[in-house]
Amino acid sequence: MRQAVSHTSIPTLPSTPSLVAGEHDRRALLAALTFIDKPPRSAPALAGWFEKHLVRPGWMRRPTHVTEAFSLPVSLGPSAPAGADEPELQEIVEAARYRVLASLRALMPPAADDRFLSAAIAGGRVRRAGNPALWEPCPREDEQLGDIVLSLFAADILSHREFYDAYLCVCKTCLRIDFDPSRSGRTGCPEHEPTATINVMRRSRPPA
Repeated sequence: MRQAVSHTSIPTLPSTPSLVAGEHDRRALLAALTFIDKPPRSAPALAGWFEKHLVRPGWMRRPTHVTEAFSLPVSLGPSAPAGADEPELQEIVEAARYRVLASLRALMPPAADDRFLSAAIAGGRVRRAGNPALWEPCPREDEQLGDIVLSLFAADILSHREFYDAYLCVCKTCLRIDFDPSRSGRTGCPEHEPTATINVMRRSRPPA
């Protein structure tokens, strides 16, 4: 059974690097954290999240529907009946959210499983952002919702891997995300004790 995640506020990031830093901002990370911590559980809310965080920056075309895994597509268009597919949409959002959180949890040591980064590159969901060291998301509008959100994290992780190695915290119990290891360790949160980890890192290198 999936663990409930009760927090509702976006984690505070260390001041350096900030969400807007130097020549490359951290809008992809902000978009991903907004989805995780304030899930858009209605069609208007999800459409608004897409518009603000993916369509306006030019990373993705406006989607007409959304899906995840084996779910049927749920329309996001203006002609969709209000609330008609709300239970199905909420299931899609929660399934996508859980898959993203599980992928971030797997990124933590000792597993350090970063295969979702290679999958995002191979699937064309991220691309170089001018500077060879920087990446940006570019998911297609017909991608599964979880893959779209993972593309946001993937772009930021590929651009700032050291930041995640130093600061990313994912509670092993409830999958809460934070960026302050000094508070509850790398695998705990204010409600749950951290678990012991072995500092073994395995990385998938992006293609040159």
